[in-house]
Amino acid sequence: MELGLRSRTVILTGASMGIGRATALAFAREGCNLVLCARRPEPLKDVAEEARAIGARVEARALDVTDLDTPAQLVDAASDLGGVDVLVNNAGGGTPPIRIHDLTMADWQAHFELNFFSAVRLATACLPAMRAQGWGRIVNISSTVGRQPDPWFGGYSAAKAALINFSKNLSLAYSREGVLTNCIIPGLAYTETVKTKTVSAAHRQDTSENEVIAKMLEKTPIAVGRPGQPDEIAGAILFLASEQASWISGACLQVDGGTIRAAP
Repeated sequence: MELGLRSRTVILTGASMGIGRATALAFAREGCNLVLCARRPEPLKDVAEEARAIGARVEARALDVTDLDTPAQLVDAASDLGGVDVLVNNAGGGTPPIRIHDLTMADWQAHFELNFFSAVRLATACLPAMRAQGWGRIVNISSTVGRQPDPWFGGYSAAKAALINFSKNLSLAYSREGVLTNCIIPGLAYTETVKTKTVSAAHRQDTSENEVIAKMLEKTPIAVGRPGQPDEIAGAILFLASEQASWISGACLQVDGGTIRAAP
């Protein structure tokens, strides 16, 4: 399928590992220009080099998305590659499980800064160029807990739920101008971080990785019976960014193997 993405310029946050890395390389294979952002310079450099080896033009920026000047720096970098066409707000993260009554106000603020306000700032920074050219794609990466809350991750759940709402609002506001916004809800993906935790748990419990994964699936069942792969989520992101998704806006696409049980 021709996605119509060749020569489009993509800003991608959280680009150094996991879903971000898979998405960066998938866009590179489609012939896109890339502005990659992550906090850690070394893994970001590795992804940038992989993308360049595929043939992509790449600007890599080791920046923190919670810094107020990061959006302007990323939009400037995109201007050097022809201007931003696609924004993928993938940066985010939570903390170890903690009960809601133990969360401090600083915890709540930190969750929203990383998982919500960073996406708001980047989207609003990209909107002027997208609206001026009459074409743009914004894909926000939420979480299953944004749709199906988990009381052990109260701040993260609330911030990801806000991101779903914000995505719909952007769609309602700017789709008529050619700027389409959608949201992805990824389930458990077997990223580098998940693999590291799985191996560590297997060593502690004197068991195998497969047994650890089986216990995870008992606690949080996935209908297809396995965790996802980063490439499977990256494929959905690419589709929503493409010309083939030209009549999809305001959607919230679950790419979770059937984790969320309730009807949308």
